[in-house]
Amino acid sequence: MKKLFSLIGLMALTLALSGGFSPALADCQPLYGGGQTCVTNFSFTINKMVQVPGKGGGQYVDNLSINDPKYSPSQNVNYEIIVTNTGSQTIPTINVTDTFPQFIAFVAGAGNFNSSNNTLTFTVSNLNPGQSQTFLLTAKTADANTLPNDQGITCVINQVKAVDSNGDTDSDSSQACIQKNVLPAVAPAPKIVATPATGPEMLPLLGLIPGALGGLMLRKKSKNIKIEGGEK
Repeated sequence: MKKLFSLIGLMALTLALSGGFSPALADCQPLYGGGQTCVTNFSFTINKMVQVPGKGGGQYVDNLSINDPKYSPSQNVNYEIIVTNTGSQTIPTINVTDTFPQFIAFVAGAGNFNSSNNTLTFTVSNLNPGQSQTFLLTAKTADANTLPNDQGITCVINQVKAVDSNGDTDSDSSQACIQKNVLPAVAPAPKIVATPATGPEMLPLLGLIPGALGGLMLRKKSKNIKIEGGEK
């Protein structure tokens, strides 16, 4: 019996050394022709958040809609980018690319900013399972004279994307709105039309002038008529 147990133990040791089985067998699949492929359990999330304007303490939310507090032109905007390892293995590298939209300009933050395409890039290294890293960055809203002239509120979306060393990707976005004062359109002054000095109420009287002239002429004619014949 002891020889049987010894034989079984020797076979198990031989299989283990030759790769006949693996303690991570559930994560590996045999390949045709020999060998195996193992699926690594890398997984992460990325979250982009924007600070609520007027909240000096730093309240951050996913998005600010048109009905939420708004930023003013030429005002700083703070963002958070949170990267979390949700898997069971350490992730060696995660490359992050944050793209700034029109009317939002990069001011400060970790990484390298490329002004030609308005992108900020940085790398997260050796992120352990369950670990999160938060990155703060500051942007600035556009000046009032560069915002659209035909609208008082302009909403913009800032998008971030990340890819890890295993090729897994994740992305997120955050919206903020900019409000500027729009002057109401000024209507042109009404055109003033000059009326005749006589005024509209004198027009009917002007129509009587020809009749009066005719009467005067008849009167003159009647004075020139001679009465013929003598007195009886």
